[in-house]
Amino acid sequence: MVNLRMPSAGVQKPFISDEYLQVVVEFHKEHPAFAKRPITTYLSETLDRITSLSIGEAFTAVSFVSLLLCGVALYYLAALTGSTAKEAALSIIGFFSSFSILFAFFPPIYTYDEPIHYLLVYMSLIFLRQERWLPFIFLFSLSLVARESSLILLPGAAMLVIYADQDSKTSIWKLSILLAPVAIYVLYLVLFITGSGIEDASKQDFVGRLEHFKYNFQSIKFALEALLSFFLALGFQTYLLCSYASRKHLSVTERKFIAAFIITLALNTVIVYFTTWARESRLLALPLLFLWPILGKIAQSEFQYIKAKVRASTHNEILRWLPLFTTLAIVIIYITQKVYFQTIGSISDNLFNEYTAIILIFLVAHAILRFMLKPKSPMKDER
Repeated sequence: MVNLRMPSAGVQKPFISDEYLQVVVEFHKEHPAFAKRPITTYLSETLDRITSLSIGEAFTAVSFVSLLLCGVALYYLAALTGSTAKEAALSIIGFFSSFSILFAFFPPIYTYDEPIHYLLVYMSLIFLRQERWLPFIFLFSLSLVARESSLILLPGAAMLVIYADQDSKTSIWKLSILLAPVAIYVLYLVLFITGSGIEDASKQDFVGRLEHFKYNFQSIKFALEALLSFFLALGFQTYLLCSYASRKHLSVTERKFIAAFIITLALNTVIVYFTTWARESRLLALPLLFLWPILGKIAQSEFQYIKAKVRASTHNEILRWLPLFTTLAIVIIYITQKVYFQTIGSISDNLFNEYTAIILIFLVAHAILRFMLKPKSPMKDER
């Protein structure tokens, strides 16, 4: 998106495509589904107006600064969950290396509001964890204005602050705090839609979204992309979580964030497949907002466990699995290069296929070492 060449432009790709990004910004101002999410557009146009930056440069600055601040907020939230400095740093690496973030601006992901949305969500979750209610209400309300998909996060957010052993008055009070941003957003939405005169267009857009499930599975190629989009957005992280949870006694905080992830995963996946284009994997990645804060702890624990197994194993015990690993790696490379293609763009436009192959090969290696490798010697360290 940042340097996409328009058909009317010259042969050489621009460093920053003002022509294309101007069209993107205008589209988000005019389309009823996007017009009600004005924060990214407002910040980009304001930065364009008060500085010497072009609209393309302003959009790029807003997006990448927001992503940078997401990393800072994620680090702080991970620390609040009990992660060490190293584990919190690994959470940041897990965030930026995730498919939907690493390729955020590549078609068909087309990221626009997500950076500022993620930042607002993480800032609100920090205040939620600290039970500082007014800042939470303000920031979560803004996150709803940035993207209404924050509504899907509310059941998960409730898992973080409402406890089974709380008295009913406290639970009701916290529930009312969580629902306060919804009331504020509904008021904003009514005022915005009526003030903009887009009632009919909004209704048509809503009805049209009910056709997206048919679009996502209109052919084998589209269905394959829709399903693989789920794997690319969530598969690697979910696999590590399952491996970690199957051998560890989870802390109270971990159980809460994992429960929030699971309930958001269930809700969001249904909504995405039925009302959006599933090939835009950023939409499927929303549940990771609850998993990224503890992902560093999970990754560190898995690494230490695998390291302990390898140290306890002989060379022969390890090498006996090499033929299986090599065979599966060759199959993965063949499939990702010859079978899987996107419905938009080409294999030369991005590194989706290479990323898919790397992730699958890594998962195969992990699965062999984690589940199949059985060292005869006792393991000294399983932290």
